[in-house]
Amino acid sequence: MVTEKYLAACATEGGGLRDVMADAELPAVFTEAWGRYLLPRPLFSEESRTRRAAADLAGLFTLMASLPDRLFGGDRRKFCAAIGADERRTALMTAFAGEPHLYGRADLYDDGSRFRLLEFNVGSELGGVDISEVNRGLLAHREFAEFAVEYGLSHVDTPAAIARQFVRATGKEAPVVATLEAIGGLMAYESLHRSFQETMKRCGIELLLGEVDQVEVKDGRLFLHGRPIDLVLRYYSVNQLARDPRNDRPAETVMGAHEDGKVVLWTPLTSAMLAYKSCLPLISDPELRADLSSDEKALVDRILPWTRILTPRLVDRVRAEREKLILKPFAGLSGRGIRAGWDQTDREWAETVSDSLGRDYIVQRRVVPVREPVLDPASGAVEDWLAVWGLFVFPEEYGGAFCRAVPSGGASVVNLGSKGARVASAFHY
Repeated sequence: MVTEKYLAACATEGGGLRDVMADAELPAVFTEAWGRYLLPRPLFSEESRTRRAAADLAGLFTLMASLPDRLFGGDRRKFCAAIGADERRTALMTAFAGEPHLYGRADLYDDGSRFRLLEFNVGSELGGVDISEVNRGLLAHREFAEFAVEYGLSHVDTPAAIARQFVRATGKEAPVVATLEAIGGLMAYESLHRSFQETMKRCGIELLLGEVDQVEVKDGRLFLHGRPIDLVLRYYSVNQLARDPRNDRPAETVMGAHEDGKVVLWTPLTSAMLAYKSCLPLISDPELRADLSSDEKALVDRILPWTRILTPRLVDRVRAEREKLILKPFAGLSGRGIRAGWDQTDREWAETVSDSLGRDYIVQRRVVPVREPVLDPASGAVEDWLAVWGLFVFPEEYGGAFCRAVPSGGASVVNLGSKGARVASAFHY
């Protein structure tokens, strides 16, 4: 209903909501980073349903974090082997004893009745953390603010939620935080980092930007650009460390300082184990389900579609159910390597399945999302879009949401690399 009312308010040419995204005042650094990607309108979801999904995701994280103990006697190296991590990545993820930390963004489809999980990005190197800045701009726009009051719209300020996490973790009201990329990695994402830096400043957090080899040790503390730092926001990934050994020594310096209590590492590399898509079949496989409680089984069934590791035993079923299934690599990023059965012929799919067998793929049941109608401010035409909801989940709180979207009938995988892809902020009603 809210979407229908919003579109009706946009339909009148020259109406106050039709050009609201273009009219909203947004920070210059945010516009530089995201302006060209913004969908002409925000998306809306029922608050209670969204918060239930976030609570289920927190429970799912706890379940995934228990897998090394439940299935492998606490041996994390065996767990890494089971999820398909090679020796180099296994060594990085198991070098230190820190527990995985609930800080992530889950990507979900809304099927019209509930949110269903596609993948869980666990770890600190998250994208979209500043998109809720759009909501602040929209609520400062008179016509949109009136609409928000009429329909009871609300939102979670993601940067503010992150700031609360940093304050709790450091015990300081205004901690100095260093966002660290891998060596040579800052330039590619600098505009995004600067946008987040600006919005965190609004939340009382000083955010320094640098690369991991720029950190210095003085008197037992870590410094970046001459400033002592309280928390390292790790944007260098396990994959970056594995590819470039120049990062090894400085990353060890950071992790050692964390172990010695000299700095908070947000988040430890152990968290990266749970970002592997191959964790999801382990919690839905019938062999493990026998050990799950009834509440845990219900949790998995609510949030996770049927998901399995592709094995020879499943080949006939996967071939037969082509239009209902999608193949995903254990550790693929940005949609790379994903193969959707409904985009292929029977013959093509049979070849795809044979080619994927033994190459570390999971198979997941297709989730058909509801269409999101969007009005083009220039033409007045309404077009359906497909949206992936990104829900942020943090310790003890839901961290807000944003969406990535593509025109309906376009790409089967929704990410910013898809043709015509956009991002949208999210409001709850």
